[in-house]
Amino acid sequence: MNFGADVRLMGLDEFERRLDKAGDIIKAAAFEVEAEAKTAIQTGAKSGRLYKRGKRTHRASAEGEAPASDTGALVNSIRAHRVRRLLWEVRVGQLYGALLELKLNRPFLLPALEKVRERFVRAMQRLFESR
Repeated sequence: MNFGADVRLMGLDEFERRLDKAGDIIKAAAFEVEAEAKTAIQTGAKSGRLYKRGKRTHRASAEGEAPASDTGALVNSIRAHRVRRLLWEVRVGQLYGALLELKLNRPFLLPALEKVRERFVRAMQRLFESR
């Protein structure tokens, strides 16, 4: 005697499509955080110490302000990076970036994340609440 069954998982294709879209939303958010962090460093008034380095004059950031760009090394080291399908991270390649952010109160990465978070959460809610 032979017995067979045909099992179908309804909705699996739709779930896979939504996971792909979630990956797109996560990727976009990571690149937005990268851009916001870079913009915070490169723009905005800085009110810290003014000093000369060779023939150049540089105004540093004050406590509570994003770092003031000097050589561009910090900005150029900030990169969104895919870890795996649904996981992206924004890395700061210059070690002093962590010092500026966490110890010297020159925030640039956490404020960037905060600026993007609400849009990201709304996009994910829309994706998974829709039918």
